[in-house]
Amino acid sequence: MRKLMSIWGVLPRGQQLFLVLLATFIVIPFVVLLFLQVYNAYRLTQLGNDISVKQEEWKYRAASLNANVVPESLKSPASQFAYQLLEAHADLVAERRLVVTIQQPLGERKLKSGKILTEEELLSAATDGIQEIGETECAALRETLAAECAVMSATGRAIGENAYEYQLQLAFSEKNALGAVDPKAAYEFLVTRSSPGKTATLSRVYFGKSAALRKRIYQDVADTCGAIRKKSGNCSVTTLSIASKLDRGTPMVRLAASAAYASLVPANDITASTR
Repeated sequence: MRKLMSIWGVLPRGQQLFLVLLATFIVIPFVVLLFLQVYNAYRLTQLGNDISVKQEEWKYRAASLNANVVPESLKSPASQFAYQLLEAHADLVAERRLVVTIQQPLGERKLKSGKILTEEELLSAATDGIQEIGETECAALRETLAAECAVMSATGRAIGENAYEYQLQLAFSEKNALGAVDPKAAYEFLVTRSSPGKTATLSRVYFGKSAALRKRIYQDVADTCGAIRKKSGNCSVTTLSIASKLDRGTPMVRLAASAAYASLVPANDITASTR
């Protein structure tokens, strides 16, 4: 270091200035650039490792749910969620819900007694009946599909003129057992979707008959899951939604429904069916 300082001391002022400028504008930027390149290469390597880990993360989640299930069938978050509902088949859990939309006329303003009701009174009566509507729907579900049912959410709102819409979310557990699952066997997890109650949804009906049709749809869902259970050994309803909506300006409604069923199918059966 002393030798360098002594050499520096004998250099003319102009050469010293030149060397300072050289270090400032060439050497230091070059070193900084070299450092940035090394750092970026390191970060790219780390990023690649992180991406690789995330790409494989679903395999760990799938294995944690059930190591005997083909991991690819539990790859998506939706499949993992449905599998957890299958595992909780016998339990009343908030995540397994029936979502129901019911539209109906507010009612006649003139009662048989001759009293004339205001629109506010009709709306108040409809609002007061929200919880009762939910409990009635739970009762229909217990008669067909559910062992237990609880009203998680029940709301209502006026729609258009002289009409009211109820929105219900009912948690339920199934009446029928899940079925057979061999803890040592290999399985593929499948989710099957359907539009149940096609007979009930083909034509429009008077709104007063829609409750009976919804009940028929619940029974159809139970029967469909029973058929899957007979074929695959097990079945669990994971999602169910029904809408009973008015044709504008009439007391007639049209129904629509959708359902999803989860099942564990022996891997050998899947392999055999693809040959």
